[in-house]
Amino acid sequence: MKRSRFLTHTGLGVFSALTGSGLIRHRSSTTASESPAKGRPATYNKQGESHELAVKSETADGAGVAGEGRSTSDLIFPNPLKQGDTVAVVATAGIVSDPEILSSMTQVLTAMGLRVRFGDSVQQRHGYLSGTDEERAADLMRMFADPDVKGILAIRGGWGTARMLPYLDMDVIRRNPKVFCGFSDNTTLHLAFLKHAGLVSFHGPNGNAVWSESTRASFTDVLFRHPPDAEKVPLEEVQGRSYSGSHTGKRVEFTSDGGISVLREGASEGPLIGGNLSILTTTMGTSFQPDTRGAILFTEDIGEPPYKIDRMLTHLKHAGLLDELVGFVFGSCLDCDDPESKFSLQEVLEYHLLPLNIPVMLNLDIGHHERNFTLPVGWPVRMDTQTGKLSTLLPQ
Repeated sequence: MKRSRFLTHTGLGVFSALTGSGLIRHRSSTTASESPAKGRPATYNKQGESHELAVKSETADGAGVAGEGRSTSDLIFPNPLKQGDTVAVVATAGIVSDPEILSSMTQVLTAMGLRVRFGDSVQQRHGYLSGTDEERAADLMRMFADPDVKGILAIRGGWGTARMLPYLDMDVIRRNPKVFCGFSDNTTLHLAFLKHAGLVSFHGPNGNAVWSESTRASFTDVLFRHPPDAEKVPLEEVQGRSYSGSHTGKRVEFTSDGGISVLREGASEGPLIGGNLSILTTTMGTSFQPDTRGAILFTEDIGEPPYKIDRMLTHLKHAGLLDELVGFVFGSCLDCDDPESKFSLQEVLEYHLLPLNIPVMLNLDIGHHERNFTLPVGWPVRMDTQTGKLSTLLPQ
């Protein structure tokens, strides 16, 4: 299949802009003192050049909203998991002490063919945190540096992740990229890894999540290497250039089981940025504040009444984070409607999002819900309100 036909077929034309002057390559994970070896994750390497990505969003009324351009330098996609791999479970914030919860998550991950290793932080205690900031950070860094650990899963959210950021070594993380998955308070880590290590991490279930069938299916579909008989797409077809090796890509679609709603119809393509709305808001004015130019922003939350959602979206708007988006996806907001509120959550979202004149979808399976997608933060995706889907192509 020709490159142009492939991009049309998959709806991922953004890849042509994203990789036009770069090179996808494979590198293996190494510790801070090791030299590079084979099997490194797919990397968009700009070779010192500044490459601007312009993406366009088409709304139902035909208006085009162009992204100003954002740097795609050294975007690293970690190697997918496979059966037999060791996944470390670490505590980045709050405490999980119930042995039944620990046993349940072990059973879920083991059933996927993974080996489970609990970090020291899971057993440590410091007030309402699972260890001191230094202890939690050291445990996370230990798992990134350990070549036997192929993936890392946050045990829960809560509060405390931001406190350990000063103790993380982004250079070590960049040299040892691997799957990191979690959500809620772990939004801070997704944005920090993307901004300072160039690492694509995954907004998905924490260890103590409700591992419903759809949550498990999304987790394995995104994070695991596809079986040999699965359909594969050669990455050189996306690249439009010769490529040494047998590396391939897989197409992944995110389709919500529940009903979605559309505020503004259309389709768009761009890097997927976001996470928990409350945590995203706390990054404003910090070095972890994301670059949302030309991006599709996704958010979710829990237990926040409409006036607080209103306040946070107003904050994002004043900070300029909504100005140059090409799409907006709002996931679940569990227990966010307040019968006493003069404005409903829907009215608050309409007030802030309709004037953006970009495609907007609501109620996707993202967040504090039994159905929770595993999403690649920072990676290019396509959203289409007609199908109600997000879709992307992931390296294999």
